[in-house]
Amino acid sequence: MSRYEVVAVRYATLASTREALFHRWSTYGEPDGPQAMDYFFYVLRGDGRTIVVDCGFDPAVGTRRGRTCLTDPVAALRRLGIDPAGVPQLLITHLHYDHIGNLDAFSGAELLVPERELSFWTSPVARYDQFWHHVEAAEIERVAAAQRDGRVTTYGGETEIAPGITALQVGGHSPGQQIVLVDTAAGRLVLTSDAVHLYDELEQARPFGVLADLEEMYLGFETIKRLGAEPGAVVVPGHDPEVTRRFATVAGAPEGMALQLS
Repeated sequence: MSRYEVVAVRYATLASTREALFHRWSTYGEPDGPQAMDYFFYVLRGDGRTIVVDCGFDPAVGTRRGRTCLTDPVAALRRLGIDPAGVPQLLITHLHYDHIGNLDAFSGAELLVPERELSFWTSPVARYDQFWHHVEAAEIERVAAAQRDGRVTTYGGETEIAPGITALQVGGHSPGQQIVLVDTAAGRLVLTSDAVHLYDELEQARPFGVLADLEEMYLGFETIKRLGAEPGAVVVPGHDPEVTRRFATVAGAPEGMALQLS
């Protein structure tokens, strides 16, 4: 059975508030307070393969959007001994700007893109401000161009990406939002991507403020809780700074830049 080493690469951060980040925070009758978010992508290595899950935002785009880039995502990969141009597969969980901002660096990769994401973000309805604000037009066009060039493989539903790696569509945050299940020596990792940004979302059933479908988001929480209750399973939210405290820094990496999830 295939087992993978999984590293979370932390490349950016945001200082914000709970009112700004959670959906209708006032519903809970609690005072506002500070809430930080970190930005991650993932490296899966094992069974003779390397798969990168998402690739972070373009630093210039992140700066324009008020995010603090701690390290260039491409440079971070190289510090881990990975040449992005040599990565054979880039698994994309959804098409928001902070997940596809460095596609050009992965010039040799097959792009694994959720079919629902590609069809939605290239459709006219995606151009409405409340959707389009979360993507970069040039980046969506890069994905569309890669599809025309034959570099995109679409997937959806429940898909075995490779032995020991399964993607599962939950929607909610983005129309085709995926989570990724990875078998490791210690058990199964549930990489939620943006189906769960912060531990509090899942533990208290409090949806994030950016959502395409509220019902799907809640149902996604239920799915992730069920998966996380399986023996040996560990759920990893996509943006929680707590990840840097719950997992150790990879040996030889700058403190907090690369976290050893398995």
